[in-house]
Amino acid sequence: PPASQRGPTDIVPGPLPRASMGLGAAACAGGVNPRLPVVASGNPSVVGAGFGRDLSRGADAGLGGMTHGASASSSAVPNDASMSRPAERSAAVSLAAGSLAGALQTVFWHPLDVLKTRLQVQDVRTLHTPQYQSLRHAVRSMAQSEGLRGFMQGVCPNILGGALGWGMQMPLYGALKKAYAARHVGTRTPVCGDLLCSLTSSGFTTLVVHPIFLVKTRLQLQASADALDRYRGPSHATMVIIREEGVLGLYRGFGPSILLSSHGAVLLVAYDQFKALCSSTLAASSLAKITASAATYPLQVVRSVMQQRPAEGHPPIPQGIGTTVVAMWRSAGVLAFYRGLSAQMLRTVPQAVAFFQFYELIAERLSRLGDSAPMASGTSTE
Repeated sequence: PPASQRGPTDIVPGPLPRASMGLGAAACAGGVNPRLPVVASGNPSVVGAGFGRDLSRGADAGLGGMTHGASASSSAVPNDASMSRPAERSAAVSLAAGSLAGALQTVFWHPLDVLKTRLQVQDVRTLHTPQYQSLRHAVRSMAQSEGLRGFMQGVCPNILGGALGWGMQMPLYGALKKAYAARHVGTRTPVCGDLLCSLTSSGFTTLVVHPIFLVKTRLQLQASADALDRYRGPSHATMVIIREEGVLGLYRGFGPSILLSSHGAVLLVAYDQFKALCSSTLAASSLAKITASAATYPLQVVRSVMQQRPAEGHPPIPQGIGTTVVAMWRSAGVLAFYRGLSAQMLRTVPQAVAFFQFYELIAERLSRLGDSAPMASGTSTE
């Protein structure tokens, strides 16, 4: 409506985005924050989780409202209660999509995770893991001595950790980005702000899931089927670790894990940035994973070495990051920090692509199911 007839809830029409510009860039170019709906008066509310397609959907909804603002009536604009529902639904969608995507991508690439973990500890400790000369030799040796079961060691805690970790990190990251945007209304969230939100969500998630992945690592590293002290499963491994090493034993290698939370932080922020440059989920997730892996892989090796099971009659496992790094350097120099890199790249790049593809697909389907509720109740903005 004309400015003289405009009500407090009417949508202010804004400039249409140019076809050559990204959605967020076009909104910013027009003076519009892509995370916020534009209103004539009152406090704007943050919409969307601020991650990947959730952010795009939230921005798209805002631009759609501006496009159709000339024909929309004030009764078609959702009230505060109805606008709070998409935010809640977005967190639930992120939780469900992150958990399902994390579990699915973990199952498919778990055998390569076992190979990577065993190769990481070569020439440092030989308690429960045989020596392998190469990735090909490791595959052949495991197939002959352990069969398929050897490649699936630790799969249950890995699925649990993947589902729980991504299920926590994705909605938490989105919530932190929303909170950050709410404190900086009218400005575009900088990359450093996204990185801070991602580091916080990654660190908190690591604190929760670290014991699960320690049990996973212990199960992956035991290769002898007839060992008397063999872990019989995740529950038995957890009880034995607590009995032999105390509760703190579940947090062996926690220092490198906290530092490695930067991997997830870099991954999410890099995905956001690459996705803004290209619309392809395949390209964005591949480039993001390669970037994050290249920057943080040595920390993964250090953590795997520290998480090995101690045993009598063998040199003690290094307790600190510094002593572990020194021992690894003395054993093989800089190459010691990149053992298993080939298995890691073969696993993690396709795994990241699969995760983000699963996540985007599941989130889109769940969001479509949720979007039918406001339309049925007459609160649609169309």
